[in-house]
Amino acid sequence: MSREFENRLQNILDNISKEKEEIVEDQILFISFNKKEFNMTEVDDIEDIELIDGNVNWIYMVGLRNVDDIIKLKDLYSIHPLVIEDILSGDQRTKAESYRNSLYAVTDIVDYSDYNETEEMRFDQVSFILKHDVLITVDERDNHLFDNIINKLDSVQAYRHKSTDALLFTLIDRIVDNYFVVFDIIGETIDDLENMMEDPEEDALKSLYRIKKDLIYLRKTLWPLRSVINSISKSQFSLIDDVTSYYFRDVYDHIIQMIDLIEIYRDTITSMIDSFNTNIGNRTNDVMMILTVISTIFLPLTFLSGVFGMNFMLPGQNNPMSFPLFWMLCFTIVLGMIIYFRRKGWI
Repeated sequence: MSREFENRLQNILDNISKEKEEIVEDQILFISFNKKEFNMTEVDDIEDIELIDGNVNWIYMVGLRNVDDIIKLKDLYSIHPLVIEDILSGDQRTKAESYRNSLYAVTDIVDYSDYNETEEMRFDQVSFILKHDVLITVDERDNHLFDNIINKLDSVQAYRHKSTDALLFTLIDRIVDNYFVVFDIIGETIDDLENMMEDPEEDALKSLYRIKKDLIYLRKTLWPLRSVINSISKSQFSLIDDVTSYYFRDVYDHIIQMIDLIEIYRDTITSMIDSFNTNIGNRTNDVMMILTVISTIFLPLTFLSGVFGMNFMLPGQNNPMSFPLFWMLCFTIVLGMIIYFRRKGWI
């Protein structure tokens, strides 16, 4: 098993070196607090951390380039090798797994900071390892999502939790609340696009398909997260206190609301795309009708010009009035057809 784990881990490390080209500043924060004290220190090596008895201990690791420190978690805190493998892989589906002395949960954080410029959302993996005496968080990228929580823990004494599972709830609740902001942005974008449906452009259709793709990714994350939070709220994990599990029910309700929003937005976007295609079809029909009317008007004129353009003498062709009479006849035909088409409502 050890040899197999080392081989699989080496493959993951090779992929990290190839895929993680973006420079991410790695960081390890050790936060320990109780009702009276709050301490936060930045450490260079995970081995430098000493847990404080009686305090809530939180190890917050940012970046997956800290491979050595992440691997050290296995021996320092008795973490199962599969958990280390899942953390380093960086593409795990949202899930929660219970081990002998720990709970492992992984989900995605949505980053919308550049959404207005790039029109794309970025999903970063965040892992939680819950034990009785410590909560370990490994964030794939520093998106500053938990900065507000750290500031509150430092400044607001009443905000400091009594247990690591309560801290876990706060972090997951922050992740879920962050999704609500994303849905507000999507809702405003859809409202703006609805105002453009009377005179749609090609860019509007591209934006609709892009939002529809974003909703698929959001559903892909929130749907399994719903199952995870539901399991926690029903006290299916021994490390989650019954009191804390009640709070997770509120998070579960929020996720249900967002899943409902996804369905509503998807139906709205589908209707808008159908409306867009209908408008394009109506435009095409209008153009075709105009072209048909023009072709119909010129059809008798083409016939007359063809007859009088034949290479033999016609009766009255030498009459000096034949040319003006020809144009009067053409003008009368055109005028009569236009009047007829207008009465029919075709033009």
